[in-house]
Amino acid sequence: MRAGFDEEQRSIERCASELKAKIASQKECNANVDSFLTIMRRYTDIQELTAELVRKFVEKVYVYQTERVAGYKVQRIRIVWNCIGEFDPPAIKGREKTA
Repeated sequence: MRAGFDEEQRSIERCASELKAKIASQKECNANVDSFLTIMRRYTDIQELTAELVRKFVEKVYVYQTERVAGYKVQRIRIVWNCIGEFDPPAIKGREKTA
């Protein structure tokens, strides 16, 4: 009976440790989103895209090779934003997502 209790205790401790790690990760994510929103609120009326704005908002830009799709040249890009990382917006209704 004692062995069963010890095993259950270890299982509970592992679960608690995993939950603490998830909570810490979520807090970091929330802090990043809050930081991003603070920057966004400062720049609500952007008239021109400047190098300074790009540096504030964009961490990395990946540009992929041009392809032909249905007779059109298509070039896929991927943007990794500062603070929030990669954001994949929902597909626009009536348009297919090409990834």
